[in-house]
Amino acid sequence: MRLRNQILALSLLTLLLPWSGWKLVQELENFLREAEENTLLATAQTIARVMPEEYQSGLKLVRGRVLPLRQFTDEPFLDGFIGDWPETDQSLDYESADGVLKMALLAGRFGSRFFLALEVTDAGYVMATDSNSEASNARRDAGLLLYVQSSRSQYSFMISSEAPGPLTLHSRGGAGQQLEAAWENTADGYRVELSLPRDTERISIGAVAPAIDGYGVSFERHAGTLNGKQAGDWLELTNHENNLVRWLSDSVPEQSRAWVLQADGWVLADSGPAQAAGSSELTWVRRMIYQAVADSRMPLREEPPVWPVRLGSEVVQKALHGNSGTWWNRDADSAAVYNFVAVPVFDTDPGAAAVPGEVIGAVALETRSEGLLLMTNRALGRFSSIASFLVLVLAAGLWLFASRLSHRVQRLSGAVSRAMDDTGRVSDLPLTTSGDELGDLARNTEKLLKAVAEYTGYLQKLASRLSHELKTPIAITQSSLENLASQNLDPQARQYLSRAQEGLDRQAAIVRAMSEAQRLEGSVKTADWDTIRLDVMLGHCVDAYRSVNPTRTIGLHLPVGGCEIRCAPDLIAQALDKLVDNAISLTTVECNVDISLRCEEGSCVIAVANSGTRLPEVMHEKLFDSLVSLREDRRSGQNLGLGLHIVRLVAEAHGGTVSARNLPDDAGVEFTIHLPTH
Repeated sequence: MRLRNQILALSLLTLLLPWSGWKLVQELENFLREAEENTLLATAQTIARVMPEEYQSGLKLVRGRVLPLRQFTDEPFLDGFIGDWPETDQSLDYESADGVLKMALLAGRFGSRFFLALEVTDAGYVMATDSNSEASNARRDAGLLLYVQSSRSQYSFMISSEAPGPLTLHSRGGAGQQLEAAWENTADGYRVELSLPRDTERISIGAVAPAIDGYGVSFERHAGTLNGKQAGDWLELTNHENNLVRWLSDSVPEQSRAWVLQADGWVLADSGPAQAAGSSELTWVRRMIYQAVADSRMPLREEPPVWPVRLGSEVVQKALHGNSGTWWNRDADSAAVYNFVAVPVFDTDPGAAAVPGEVIGAVALETRSEGLLLMTNRALGRFSSIASFLVLVLAAGLWLFASRLSHRVQRLSGAVSRAMDDTGRVSDLPLTTSGDELGDLARNTEKLLKAVAEYTGYLQKLASRLSHELKTPIAITQSSLENLASQNLDPQARQYLSRAQEGLDRQAAIVRAMSEAQRLEGSVKTADWDTIRLDVMLGHCVDAYRSVNPTRTIGLHLPVGGCEIRCAPDLIAQALDKLVDNAISLTTVECNVDISLRCEEGSCVIAVANSGTRLPEVMHEKLFDSLVSLREDRRSGQNLGLGLHIVRLVAEAHGGTVSARNLPDDAGVEFTIHLPTH
């Protein structure tokens, strides 16, 4: 398999980890959700079955016989406006037989006080500012008639006003009761806000408006629970702190919210709200992870009112028709989910009027499922442990794979480095049968090394063959030229003979230099190494240079304490000879030659400087190549460009380097040999 495909396969394998984790969390979350759903449903069914019969009587009250109370967080201000009333869109609505007179009724509680808000719409209503006397009299007769019943007595109030503002109402018939109210005119009627006596148990109320029919006959319109101007149907005030609420609070789980609903969906009692268990364990990171893996198709939750008067969801309607239902929803800003269930309550009254199996209400429960989230989070933690182990296994596999690749690369690199020995001889690479890119690289490298070996062998043999083959022709030519020189030749012939001799001398010098370089390359491998005082050896060499070149000024600068090095002394002396010869031959007699030795950390530095002509910048890197020379006159055969090449061979044989630079201010040229001391 190709390396690319191998790495691709390993990379795809790593994708199995998040995919498997995501599937695992989803399956686990669905399983836990189903278990919690069944538990909550069973709890609601138990509450519906064990509800005492005394509480079921409240469920049998039909709409129009119960007045649900909203709970105020702050005491309402009696001003005729209902902006401070909660859930104003869920009112008890009444209208007259002809639909002209309409009344909307709201009721609420703050502490032990009860409050009513009534909005009356009358298409035939006449404003108080109307100057028509008949209209004014009709205006006085229009209003609300309220009957109040307590545990001690029953009394009534007539509520009307010609102008907006606060009202103090006294009961009719001298009962001695008093109400505080506020009247506010509207575009098509009026609005009244009032406070009921503290001991009120039930009320009967209606709007009354005088009217005249098409035949001129006067009559009164009525909208509400009155029977004419007398008390009719009584509206019971439902109290959230009655015995049913307390029983419900004791029967449901602590973190759940519960409702007891009448057959028409109006709330008779509730207990709540739903709270999260153990939410402190949930960090924002864990919530984010849960949100990422949870079912995003779950609908967003709308927060139910704290004191709802009616629940009209699809699940509730299903329960009111005799079938249990469940509904899941989630928060928009958290990972918490809510489970809402509703179950029917069947009539268990053995009375003659009872209908066996009749649905008289419903019980609804809601729980905030951060407990579900916590369990899922624990599962995520366990999965993280397993995933970490798998990641370690995968990392170990990748490490082994990378180690194998590295070993193969190192083995190939070692084989390539060993394929050429110190003598320049190239050997074959070990064969490989691998079909990947490294196998292709090894085989192509083997082909390249074979071609290099053939060419290197040819070059290695070329110099010796040329030296051997040219010696005989050169000797014959030399002998012939010597014979010609002994002959009596005219001046022109002598000139041609001299040129031929110069060319032959140069050829002979080339052959000798090639032989010398070949011998030196071989002697580098077989030289005798010894530990010497390099400063002492340089002193002896300089003394010899001064005796051979008495007209030259050759300076020597040695470090204090000397410099000890392990080297091949003969080779070092030969390299120094080449540098000094090069410095002398490239300068005039007036130019000085300075030889210096300095000790640096881990190396000895030999420098040979002259005050001659600067080096061309482009020649700095080429000076030490074979057959490269700066001398203009190369006819002598002594200036073939092999001297500096030999210096480089000696330096490299000792693990050092050689370099050349121009001295500052055109002071000359310096050649430097760096030799390691270890």
